[in-house]
Amino acid sequence: MKKLAGLGGIFCVLTPILQAEIEDNIPLGIEAVTGLRSNYVHRGFELAETSLDFQLEAEISLSNESSLHFGLAHLAESNGDFSETSIYGEFSYLLSKDFLIGSSLTYRDRNASLLDSGFDLGIFSSWTINDDWRWRNELNYDFGESGLYFASELEWSQVISDDSFITIEAGLSIVSDYHDRNGFNDFYTRIAYTYALSDRVSFTPFLGSSLQLDDHDASDVAYGGFWFEVIF
Repeated sequence: MKKLAGLGGIFCVLTPILQAEIEDNIPLGIEAVTGLRSNYVHRGFELAETSLDFQLEAEISLSNESSLHFGLAHLAESNGDFSETSIYGEFSYLLSKDFLIGSSLTYRDRNASLLDSGFDLGIFSSWTINDDWRWRNELNYDFGESGLYFASELEWSQVISDDSFITIEAGLSIVSDYHDRNGFNDFYTRIAYTYALSDRVSFTPFLGSSLQLDDHDASDVAYGGFWFEVIF
C-alpha cells in the first residue's frame, strides 16, 4: 500500500496527477490496485516468493488540511501456503503546505508466516523538501511481534512526460525486540515507473531490494513486479 508503503506490505504507488484530479472535484476517492511481485518483503523480512496482491483504498477529504484513508489488502503466494489479509485506517493532517503528520491502525491476518498476525499502531511524518524530494519517517508498534519498527526514507520523483513519471526511494530501518532483531534492520530501495493509460488508469513496473544490516542469517533480497491501478 501507499509507498503502499505500504500498509499490509503492499507498496502502492499513488499517481499524483490522477489523485489531484479526484481531489479537485469530489471529497471521496477510491482506488483499486492489483499486482504481481517476485518476492514479498515486509520490514526487512522475506515472507513469500512469487505473489499476487490486491488492494482497495478509499480516501475521504475532511478539510483542506486533513483526510482519512481506509483500505483492505490481500496477498497470496502463488506456489506456497503464505497469505496475508490486512484492513487499515489512516488519518493525515497538513501542518503546512510542505509538512504532513499522521497516524495509522492496521490489522494483519497471516497464514504460514514468519511474522505473527496482530494489530499495528503507527505515527508518521512527511516533509516535501521541494518538487522532486520528499523525506518520510514512521514509527510503528507491532502488537503481533511485541516490537518497535522505525524507518526513515528519502524519495525522489521526476515527471518524464504528460503521462508518466519515475520514483526512486531509499530508506533505513531500525527495530527493537522485533522478531528477535534489535538495532539496525535493513537498507531498502525501490525504483518505479508509472505510466497513465488514461485519466484514471495507470500501470507501474518496479524493482526493489532489501539489504540486511544486522541479521547475518537472513539473505539480502532483490525483487521486481508491477501494479495496475484504477481510480474511481
